[in-house]
Amino acid sequence: MKLNQVKVGAVLSYVSLILGTIVSLIYTPIMLNRLGDSEYGVYNLVLPVVSYLNLLSFGLGSAYTRYYSRFKAADDKKGMAKLNGMFLTTYLVLGTLVLLIGLLISFNAPFVFGNKLTTEELELAKRLMIILSISAALSFPISVFESHVMINEEYLFQKLVAMGKTVLNPLIMIPLLLIGFRSFTLVILTLIFTIVSGILNIFYCVKKLHMPINMHHFDFPLMKEMVGFTSYVFIGIIVDQLNWSVDRLLLGWIHGTTAVTIYVQGAQLNLYYLSLATAFSGVLTPRVHRMVSENRPNSEISELFTRTGRLQFLLMAMVFLGFVAVGRPFVVQWSGGAAQFNVSYYIGLILFASTLVPAIQNVGIEIQRAKNMHKFRSLVYLGVAIGNIALSIPLTTMWKGLGASIGTFISVLIGNVFLMNWYYYKRIGLDIPDFWRQVCKLLPGVILPLVVAIYIAEFNPFFSYLGVLLGGCLFIAVYIPSMWFLGMNRYEKDLVLVPLRRLFKKRA
Repeated sequence: MKLNQVKVGAVLSYVSLILGTIVSLIYTPIMLNRLGDSEYGVYNLVLPVVSYLNLLSFGLGSAYTRYYSRFKAADDKKGMAKLNGMFLTTYLVLGTLVLLIGLLISFNAPFVFGNKLTTEELELAKRLMIILSISAALSFPISVFESHVMINEEYLFQKLVAMGKTVLNPLIMIPLLLIGFRSFTLVILTLIFTIVSGILNIFYCVKKLHMPINMHHFDFPLMKEMVGFTSYVFIGIIVDQLNWSVDRLLLGWIHGTTAVTIYVQGAQLNLYYLSLATAFSGVLTPRVHRMVSENRPNSEISELFTRTGRLQFLLMAMVFLGFVAVGRPFVVQWSGGAAQFNVSYYIGLILFASTLVPAIQNVGIEIQRAKNMHKFRSLVYLGVAIGNIALSIPLTTMWKGLGASIGTFISVLIGNVFLMNWYYYKRIGLDIPDFWRQVCKLLPGVILPLVVAIYIAEFNPFFSYLGVLLGGCLFIAVYIPSMWFLGMNRYEKDLVLVPLRRLFKKRA
């Protein structure tokens, strides 16, 4: 049953991701058109600030996964109830703190968002911050119940609720935008969905999972131990968040909202790209912690790391090369057809390249946390964030969004790729040489699709959605057989063939 839940969770993660991406791709140009560069830019300046408020969770969610796995393995029901009560109490306090800080930021908008914004833009930023701060505050206690669903590997319910939020929110907002509602209505709708999903998660945990909760015995020594565990998780989360959002803040301070809008069109596509990796690795989190708790040998953990990395590379390489092929006409058409959005394609391309290697090694983050060896990663990421800012300030000043993306690429390459692979190998004990040997076996299948992608990018005569469709179909028609015959191994082929054989057998 658990194995089925993992498979269902992985499938639903990608179904949710695909549906959400399609809806968002339709939704974003409508939103940009209806709001305009100014309001759209303000909205995308407020979002990273709100995301910083979520950092006040201090990374305790990873501690919940680790310590609940221990109590569950020992069948310690009292320990599980105590842990749930401690986290619910803590997150209620932290949620209140988030609300207070959010309100403080909203009333000091000029200091936070810079002097390049007009009076009207600052007033809008203030109103958006207030509503999104309330939503963020509520999400803190709700996250305890979401974590409980995840740790019990109830992925069917979890992914269906997430899918509902991802798809229904923009589907409802599109007609509202078309009839004249604006960004304030958008954040109100976000708040409503936060409340509804919270109620569903609470009901499921109480009624279906019989979630044990004891809020009368707060174990301070245990909390101290967990805070020690999460301190470096927290640093890692901070700098990770900073790396992917600081560029738009720098652009807002230095160049204003229009530069933010152009950058966001490329950066938003990179977020979709990154979510492809986390959609699969996320469902493996409980398994990784369970393997470490059971003292499984590093060879087994390395095998999982490598197998997952190859599967993620198959998908990530396809999307990356597909973006090389048809990304430029797509981004320009998606952004309204203005020539200024040509640069958004190159921003997206640079950010995609910076994301590729960390994405295929995403499971390694949970392996570090499960082994309580995540301190080095956090310190490396701190260095990456500082380097990113130091590089991006002059590059942003000279080349706006393109310079910001180059700064991100260089800093991520040094920290997330070179230093982290050394650490995985020398300290964590993962077989990194074998990981790269196995990944490199996929490269023969990449050569022909790469040539075709470059050819399509250079010679596709249709600079339109029709050109995107035709070029994309041609690329996929080359990529799939090339990888099938020149890259994929028996295990990966069986992931496709076995379900197909079962399907045809049932029909027969």
